[in-house]
Amino acid sequence: MLRHSQYVALFRDLATRHQKIQHSPKVPRFARVVVSIDPFQKQVDLAEMAEKQLGRHYAPGSTSQMLVVESCHTQYLDNGGDNRQRRRSGAFYVFQKLPKDFTQDDIELAIDATEETGEQLLAAVLHALAGQVKVRLDEKSISADTIGPIGDGSWYGTRFDFDFTNPATAALTYNPAAFI
Repeated sequence: MLRHSQYVALFRDLATRHQKIQHSPKVPRFARVVVSIDPFQKQVDLAEMAEKQLGRHYAPGSTSQMLVVESCHTQYLDNGGDNRQRRRSGAFYVFQKLPKDFTQDDIELAIDATEETGEQLLAAVLHALAGQVKVRLDEKSISADTIGPIGDGSWYGTRFDFDFTNPATAALTYNPAAFI
């Protein structure tokens, strides 16, 4: 099982341990964004990212990367028999702050660097989930897009999307003890 809190904790841990990110409470380089897929009230909550990352002042020449994880979207699937699953769509962004007076070449290098970091993060997620036979990341679902400029115009990076599945049969089985 990979609930929302476990999903976020996994990425927070990776942001803490990755050499180019090195998230910590004193130097926050990890944030969450909440995205609603409801077509009637489509909302995006970027407050944590804006407050902890994009609004901070960085020393001249600082090119640290940051990781932003997006909330999961869940679709419940039923094989028409005895198997129900959650198909979750997740996403994360790796951004890099470019130095003052950056050039187009700096942008291209930052995008390459964030793509490489994102691939390393995905490999770490695959490794972390390898022992969990009930949680599977669908490698064919992975896609990446270039992002930027955002914030003050000096942040560029790569967004990764992916799907993973885990069982939902027990969760969707009626439990009379849960009701009064």
